[in-house]
Amino acid sequence: MEQLIKENIIKNLIVIMVLLSLYLPIHQFLTDSPLAQDKPAAGDILVAVSIIAVCACFGNFAFTYEKIKITPVQKYIAHITTAILMFLLGISLMCTAELIFIIMGYSILIHILIILLYTACVGYDFWDMYKLI
Repeated sequence: MEQLIKENIIKNLIVIMVLLSLYLPIHQFLTDSPLAQDKPAAGDILVAVSIIAVCACFGNFAFTYEKIKITPVQKYIAHITTAILMFLLGISLMCTAELIFIIMGYSILIHILIILLYTACVGYDFWDMYKLI
């Protein structure tokens, strides 16, 4: 079980490092795009990005470690699946923050809410794993 927890910590740290490394390119891309001058289009894209975030959250919360057998293959498939869902959620939340910035300007509240949502999803991932103990 300790090995599974270590693997989960490593998985989440890798996803967070990749997300952090992508923040500036995503910020630059969105602020240099035509969306920066077209707020209605930015709002439309925000809806699409929000749908992706909802799907990623749903997948993350629907997944449970209780239903896998702790064999190496199933364990790594579970890690890969949850890593992809956490990555999709992180990217969509970053895009959400940037699009909201384009539409209404900077808001520390939005950043705090996004960080809390991502933290809750990581917390859920660990809580679900601890149910196996």
